[in-house]
Amino acid sequence: MDKDQSLEKKQIKEHVKVRMENGEPKQQIFEELSLLYKDKLTIVKLLEQTPSKVMRRKFQIPNYGLAVLLLTVLVLDTILFFDFKGNIIIDVTAGLNVVLSALFSIGVLVYWIEIYSWIASSAVVTLITLCASLYYYELRDINSLLFVSLSLIVISFILGLLLGVKLCPPRVPKTIEVDIDGIEKINKTVYVFPD
Repeated sequence: MDKDQSLEKKQIKEHVKVRMENGEPKQQIFEELSLLYKDKLTIVKLLEQTPSKVMRRKFQIPNYGLAVLLLTVLVLDTILFFDFKGNIIIDVTAGLNVVLSALFSIGVLVYWIEIYSWIASSAVVTLITLCASLYYYELRDINSLLFVSLSLIVISFILGLLLGVKLCPPRVPKTIEVDIDGIEKINKTVYVFPD
């Protein structure tokens, strides 16, 4: 990538950020920036990965709920880490979850769209690891703290998947008629942003 392309990408990123913060529709931003810049693929990628103001408002409560849930998991995993000293699998999993929950909470609060798939993946790995640990160490006595922690992990998985898809819906195909030489009309498919 040469210096001009790098500079153009930075300018596109800044334009998209400012316009999204102003609440402009994604389709309008795409059409206007496509006239200014050659790199349409970068424009599309940035718009697809940035939640609009409308979507942020629409999913504000579930998003903040997920952030609170991750902070709760962080606190519970910290307690679990000290409660189950000696079980290496639970110790490592709980310690890793403490760090990840802190990072994930920050990502959720700033609507970093990639973080939602990481939250879902982390929840699956944590759930499998904890269940395998319970089975391997024959811990039949599941205390309420562990049960609540497992429940919150499942809920974070569901919310992570839901918000990851809903905050940035993909472009949708739309058929339009295009006039050719004023005589013939053809149908052309274009992709538009739904929000």
